[in-house]
Amino acid sequence: MNLDLARVKQLVKARCGLLFEGNGEANLVQVLAERIRALEIVPAQYFARLHDSGPEFQELVNRLTINETYFFRESEQIRWLVERLVPRLLAARGGLGPVRILSAGCSSGEEPYSLVMALMDRYGESASRLFEFAGGDIDSVALAKARHARYTRFSFRGVPDEVRARYFDQDRWGHVLKAPVRNQVTFHELNLLASSFSPALRDFDVIFFRNVSIYFDAPTRKRVQQNLVSLMKDEGVLMIGAAETLANDLGVLPLVEEDGLFYFVKGKPPVPAVSLSPPPSSGGSVPMAAMSAPANSQPLPPSAPLRADVDTLRQLMRDKYYDQALPLLEAVLAIEPGNVEVLLLKAYVLINRKDFAGAELLVHGVLATHAWSIDALVLLGLAAKWQQQSEAAIRWFKQAAYARPECWPAHYYLADLYRNDGANELARRAYRVVIQLLAGNEPDTGIQYVPLGLPTGEIRFLCEHQLARLPAAKALAGQG
Repeated sequence: MNLDLARVKQLVKARCGLLFEGNGEANLVQVLAERIRALEIVPAQYFARLHDSGPEFQELVNRLTINETYFFRESEQIRWLVERLVPRLLAARGGLGPVRILSAGCSSGEEPYSLVMALMDRYGESASRLFEFAGGDIDSVALAKARHARYTRFSFRGVPDEVRARYFDQDRWGHVLKAPVRNQVTFHELNLLASSFSPALRDFDVIFFRNVSIYFDAPTRKRVQQNLVSLMKDEGVLMIGAAETLANDLGVLPLVEEDGLFYFVKGKPPVPAVSLSPPPSSGGSVPMAAMSAPANSQPLPPSAPLRADVDTLRQLMRDKYYDQALPLLEAVLAIEPGNVEVLLLKAYVLINRKDFAGAELLVHGVLATHAWSIDALVLLGLAAKWQQQSEAAIRWFKQAAYARPECWPAHYYLADLYRNDGANELARRAYRVVIQLLAGNEPDTGIQYVPLGLPTGEIRFLCEHQLARLPAAKALAGQG
């Protein structure tokens, strides 16, 4: 092919950030050959056509972008949006204007429609008043498919049949999303490296930008993040795919960890609302059931009858319904004031509500009779960590790791604390311990009751990433 491939790659990268190396370059060469044949020109003429013709550049990009997506992908992040973030945003908004959510790099629409279904499931018909949804992508063909909202079975990987039955109609060509969901999303052409953006793509409270940045190099990711920041409201949240998050920690926005998940925030992290209880839904709980919920769990409306027993409490804690759990915890303790599991679960709820003094009082009471309770030691470490009491947190986590060397969460928190304190060799050692412990079958951590909810796959990735980022440092004698 008599075509300067390097110039084409440079032009595409400059305009939309896409990189083509290895297998990606082979795909580029194949697509270029197809376009040259379709245009019936010689290869030497193509670069000028590409450079000067907006429609041709768009056609090339449409053929080069990868639209691999499906409904409820990385569902834990969607659960966190619905159960944790949105109630805070609504409380802070006080009914003044809708919460605006953007799916950047939305491809054929599965992600923004998943967000709509999840929030409709929780808020019923009120969702159309409470939220505004937008999707943006550089691929005009994918956007046309998103607007058409017809999908094949490949978009429903892991989604129960009842979700399709509830939200989709079936015809001879596939599954068509029903109008009440489809009509809530507006779609826009979006080049994340553009110098300006449509007025419709402004003032978002939440932006999902997942599984897109892997196609960019670090300088391009930084430019993209800066552009996304310009589309966000103050204290807006940017959610990036789990495997990409730390690779996007580029100093543009602060990174926040919560419930084992990570997100970026413009300004201060959103403060938890007094109550995270969802309002009653006019619909069922199908989408939430599709989102990697614990076995046999369903989202729990506040009006549902609750039995004051430990099994119910365990389910509430796993699902992070802390405000519903608290009165039940107290009811059990009124009958069984010495129930160690319930005391520790209540302490965990109090830590999440930032009542550190109350939590520490309960945990020290447990330690008085169960001196080597791993749950208690980890809880005291978390309480100290979240109060930015680094020395105390390290002391408690070290005790947990000493009592139970297989307790990888203690080693993980230690690594994080050491890294923040600049103790790089200690951090490196602790990260390596976590990686080693998670290399095979997950070990018995000794944590019996507290549902930390740390995803082992993501934790391994984070440890490996932090190890690669840690600067070389001399070992600190006597601090193992």
